[in-house]
Amino acid sequence: MVEVVERSSLQKGSDLNKILNSTRKYYRLFSDGYVQFYDNWLESKGPFSDLEYKVGYDNVAELLIGLVNNGQLIIDIGCGVGTWSILLAKKGASVAGLDHSPEALLKCGEISASSNVKSSVFRVLGDGFYIPFGEEIFDGATLNWVLAHIPIEENRKFMKEVGRVLKGNAWLMISDSYWREQKGGKEQVQIRKTQDSFFQVYKYYYTPEELQNLLEDTFGEVIHLNTTPYEMLCVARKNKN
Repeated sequence: MVEVVERSSLQKGSDLNKILNSTRKYYRLFSDGYVQFYDNWLESKGPFSDLEYKVGYDNVAELLIGLVNNGQLIIDIGCGVGTWSILLAKKGASVAGLDHSPEALLKCGEISASSNVKSSVFRVLGDGFYIPFGEEIFDGATLNWVLAHIPIEENRKFMKEVGRVLKGNAWLMISDSYWREQKGGKEQVQIRKTQDSFFQVYKYYYTPEELQNLLEDTFGEVIHLNTTPYEMLCVARKNKN
């Protein structure tokens, strides 16, 4: 379970690079925890015994299954341990799972092998700000629980890079937590606890309107946007060049 022990607003003058480095380190070192986290989702255990919490993740799976077509080439940006990459591969897609964490990508390889889709999931160590592919390569992309960790002043640059590698009329799915008056404010630093360490984690909570405006300004047309009790799900189509 992801344990947040403290939330506070990001203060002016904070060392954002230090916080972002801590965020990346947290996701690197907690990869085992996220394997268990997604196993709990599949088995309706732990936090997912709360059906209001589980429904957001269930909706992500349903939307992705409805979006992907057999033979498509998809990029899963911030793929982590590969839950969504594997789901897409099982539906006949070839998936490039991009992540900054070697530890998470190792887990992704292990799980994709045990799920019999290893040949369809290509693991790529990289940064979403500098995606190591040419222009207009992919038929679709996912950003699942990723955008909230991108500094708000860098979000347009990030989204432009995502759009660069997608074909005209490609689809993009984003899922994330959204602004519900959470303690700590819209742009906050969370103190998250693992088994033996504490980490600072950057998070920005978008409203649905903010996310729609960002995508319309940087990517294309929003064709689906809904919220569940805890999550926001959005699908957009890239503007054709």
